[in-house]
Amino acid sequence: MHKQITYTGMIWLLAAQVVVMLPFLFDLPIWLLPVLLFAAGWRLRVLSGAALQPGNVIKALLIVLGIGGLVLSGLKFPSLDAMATLLLLGFAFKSLEVAQRRDALVVIFIGYFLVALHFLYAQSITAALYGMVSMIVLTGALIGVQQSVAEFSAGQQVRFNLRLSVFMLLQCLPLMLVIFVFAPRLPPLWSLPMPTGQAKMGVSDRMASGDIEKLSQSDALAFRVTFKGRKPAQHELYWRGMVFNHFDGREWRQFERDIDPQQVQSALLTNYRWQPDALRVQGEPIAYEAVYEKTGQPWLFTLTPAVEVEGDVLRGADYRVMARQDLQAPFLLKAVSYPYSQRDLELAPELRQLALHLPETGDARTRDLAQRLWRETGTEQAYLDRVLARFRDQRFEYTLKPPTLSASDTIDAFLFESQRGFCAHYAGSFVFLMRAAGIPARVVVGYQGGEWNAAGDYLAIHQYDAHAWAEVWLAGQGWVRVDPTTMVAPSRTEQGLEAAMQAEGSFLADSMFSVRKIVWLNGIRQQLDTVQYGWRRWVLGYDGAEQAALLKSLLGTFSVQGVALLMGGLLAAIGLLWLVLLGMTPRREREALEHQLYRRFCAALAKRGVLREPGDAPGVFAAQAAEALPAVAGVIREFTQVYEGICYVPSADGRQATRRLKALLGKLR
Repeated sequence: MHKQITYTGMIWLLAAQVVVMLPFLFDLPIWLLPVLLFAAGWRLRVLSGAALQPGNVIKALLIVLGIGGLVLSGLKFPSLDAMATLLLLGFAFKSLEVAQRRDALVVIFIGYFLVALHFLYAQSITAALYGMVSMIVLTGALIGVQQSVAEFSAGQQVRFNLRLSVFMLLQCLPLMLVIFVFAPRLPPLWSLPMPTGQAKMGVSDRMASGDIEKLSQSDALAFRVTFKGRKPAQHELYWRGMVFNHFDGREWRQFERDIDPQQVQSALLTNYRWQPDALRVQGEPIAYEAVYEKTGQPWLFTLTPAVEVEGDVLRGADYRVMARQDLQAPFLLKAVSYPYSQRDLELAPELRQLALHLPETGDARTRDLAQRLWRETGTEQAYLDRVLARFRDQRFEYTLKPPTLSASDTIDAFLFESQRGFCAHYAGSFVFLMRAAGIPARVVVGYQGGEWNAAGDYLAIHQYDAHAWAEVWLAGQGWVRVDPTTMVAPSRTEQGLEAAMQAEGSFLADSMFSVRKIVWLNGIRQQLDTVQYGWRRWVLGYDGAEQAALLKSLLGTFSVQGVALLMGGLLAAIGLLWLVLLGMTPRREREALEHQLYRRFCAALAKRGVLREPGDAPGVFAAQAAEALPAVAGVIREFTQVYEGICYVPSADGRQATRRLKALLGKLR
């Protein structure tokens, strides 16, 4: 433990530190890597005699500078980002004082902890594979700082360390699987605020002109869905997220004032509770499982209405489904929806008031239009049809590049001037026209459609599938979904956004390097996505409920005694396997490199007709071979001389001699 670390050991340590720190640079301050390289570079210069060991004053100054950089980075304290950055700073600065094996072991053990810590930032299969590589390099460094084989060259030593590292980690694999499958899923005893430096993704909690069309230029994955029975048609796939009731003249929001997700949860538990009695279930059910990507937001997206839901979620009177925590990791939801059910045949007064709210002033031309059309029709259904026909028959266009509307009277500007817009324009203006005529209506945002992955038999919904539509309340029917966008671009809901934008050519126009736009890569992309979905579903989605279901299927009935017996048997089997691998099977002695080369030497001469008898000494055999093969006699004598020198002269330079043997052997082939 007190033995001085070698220059080679320090190189191993630096390589392990760089490998461990690299993935954190996507989420934490990038200046951490130069700090590590500076500290390790200084230590290497000390080991080579080119610099002096830093004193306590310099160390204290570096610590102050590091903490100052941490403060200037603007990270909130306490938070996971701040604590991880502080640990990485210590991890980097530790290189300055690594002098003995004990110091190196401290660095390596911190490295193991950091590999696990990074899974709080990324849980993809790529992150898992990189974590395995980090473990291999760290274990190779652990081997490298404690032992070296004198006769190995530098390359051979690296290969030996890595090969031994892989073998050691493979031995741990059975135990890891047992712990993963059977260890209880317990809640954390304490927690820190989750990463704050990551931008929130996906549909926002408000809708203004231009928001959804910007989101539709992203091919990032939103969630995946597996259906347990019938797969709905494309036009049925309306994935409900949030409901916007309040319009201030420019943007739509959930409530009159901005509230955070925790306050939304409180509202769903008090004023807007889920009311199952308001739902008349009818029609064919659709059962499915959805795995949502990390977004930093709590919004979930389901087919309306989701009658049966499994997961830690809240449901509201407006039929939304919301996670109790922001999604900082993939989230699994199981649901059964009845899309043809009747909702709220009797509309509660508070919901009616929300669904009729309009600003006191503004958009006068739209209000006048609503009054005129209502006088001409006189019934709710006729008025609704007349408004939809206006979108269809006039020169409205569906575009991802709508013109900028004026700061005030945005509905007027869209309906009477530009007449070019995206789904948000059509849904917002339609709801305004309904409310102006006294018909309860609201805007719903979420996603529409999705891409079917035949290889994995699931539906992938991307950010470019973001969509806004409307719901109107009609007497005797309850809430009815109406999508005015279909009057202008019916292909949007039948075939997807790409088909709707084919003529305009604006689909993913801002994503120059999107793989989605490269047709011949689509098959590979879907195969890779299938693998990623399997990882999300069966590894990251393996929670307490999945564990209980598996144990019940294995044991018949779930019991603590049964689980304990099963785990005990598996652990005993693993222990027996280790005994077999590590001690009970006969081991073949490793043949020295020079002896391997001499056997090849004899085989090369045998091909030339000179065979070595088992009792012939190397010198005797060399004399016979030189006499029989005078053309290579010099090579034969020199090879034998070098070989005997390695075997019988302890002072010989083993590495240089073996390299000479390889060179001479090459002349005989």
